[in-house]
Amino acid sequence: MAPHNNFSDIKLAIEPNSHKNVAPSVENIENSSSARNAKEISAPSTSQDTQPLQHDYDTVLDIIGYGRTQWLMLITSGLLLMMVINETMGMSIVTIASQCDFATTSGDKAIMSAASFAGIVLFSYVWGYLSDATGRRRILLFATFGGSLCALISMFMPSFWYFVFMRFVVGCFIAGPSSTIYAFLGEFHARRHNALAMNYASLFVGLGMTYVPAIAWLVLSMDWSLQLSDSFAFRPWRLMMIVNLLPGLIAACILLMLPESPKLLLSLHKDEEALAAANWICKCNTGKDLKQLGVKKLKPERTMVDKVHITSKSCFQTVKHIWQETRPLVHRPYVLNFLLSCVTMCGLFFSSNGMGLWFPEIQNRLSMTTAENPETICQIIIDTLNDRNDLTNTSKVCVDEISDKSYIDSISMGLCYVVGYLLIGGIIKLFGRKATVIGSLLLSTVCGVTLFWLRNPTAIVVSFIVFLTLPGLCISLLGSGVVELVPTHLW
Repeated sequence: MAPHNNFSDIKLAIEPNSHKNVAPSVENIENSSSARNAKEISAPSTSQDTQPLQHDYDTVLDIIGYGRTQWLMLITSGLLLMMVINETMGMSIVTIASQCDFATTSGDKAIMSAASFAGIVLFSYVWGYLSDATGRRRILLFATFGGSLCALISMFMPSFWYFVFMRFVVGCFIAGPSSTIYAFLGEFHARRHNALAMNYASLFVGLGMTYVPAIAWLVLSMDWSLQLSDSFAFRPWRLMMIVNLLPGLIAACILLMLPESPKLLLSLHKDEEALAAANWICKCNTGKDLKQLGVKKLKPERTMVDKVHITSKSCFQTVKHIWQETRPLVHRPYVLNFLLSCVTMCGLFFSSNGMGLWFPEIQNRLSMTTAENPETICQIIIDTLNDRNDLTNTSKVCVDEISDKSYIDSISMGLCYVVGYLLIGGIIKLFGRKATVIGSLLLSTVCGVTLFWLRNPTAIVVSFIVFLTLPGLCISLLGSGVVELVPTHLW
């Protein structure tokens, strides 16, 4: 068979008598080309009709807008933060009011105050990890109800060491809200509202610092005792612990109505549940479905799927995965920033929370000094240690009363926290975050040093409050800075 001659075809096409046949063929080619182009153009539109447009979750939040859901989340988060403050800093009042029931020394008071903090330190990382793996709402509900139940049980503990143990268990539970609540709050807010939401939620820390002494002043002013057994008397300080539970219980009841974080559900590849949760937010804010706003599907999040499905494996595997996620923090390039952040955060908590736990005790002792013989903070602390550790003097009468001045000073410190959180945003805009933190810590240091020599009661209170409040305000600033220095997702 002879090969096909392309040249002869071309020759035939240009012969004079063949032009009539050529025109129709060119026209057919043009028509077929137009039809093919039209089909190619129409193909994407057909695909779009069958495949709904995917919306990014942050974009959906912008479409929905700020509304009732965000306010509910803000109130719930704030109440949970108040619960953490009540169960930790509230012990500064309990240690004084219970010192006759438990016959505590200053060392015993330190153990009692530190018990809940020890639980928080040991279990915060675990709760944070579990909240990523199983759901933030579930962890918050479990930890809040569990912590409230243990706090209720601790109220009936007849002896010191049983009480300390139950306070440690309470700390293990409230580590859940302490480590999870900011992430849960942020995932219900658009990115442009995140910083503002965190700042407003932190206001509840100041409200908690005000709530504890105010409730204590109201409850502990009553003088009654119910002798339930030979070794157990139900006194007002135990009732105060019940009242301190109220913010957490109210928050838990609101949580029962709220959905899981859509952002977390997307990271767990639960796309349908995430869409339903986002639709709940839309209905609560606007009264409309997402479909009415043109949203039919959410865009999947970039996730670490293998890491969040390990809860069904052994405890050893869970610990192994936790270490695998932590290991990059202790290697370059993150190790230096991580260590600096840890040391700085320890210093801030030591000043604000560590010394803050002794603030009511010291102010209570300060109110007992006379104007003719004023004492410095150091002298007051030494006198307190001598009085509490003198266990051989059985004739000394135990006094567990708290002066009105001590309550007023503690409430004043809480109000300073509230004002500080209101002003800190504007100060950061003027001077920047780094300069604000450095300036605050320098001023706090100056006030702390002057406490060694001050004898005037008013000057002592003012310097002491500034010394405690400024590091407390810097904790949230450092936390936001750590997010930028050390990535929160390492994969």
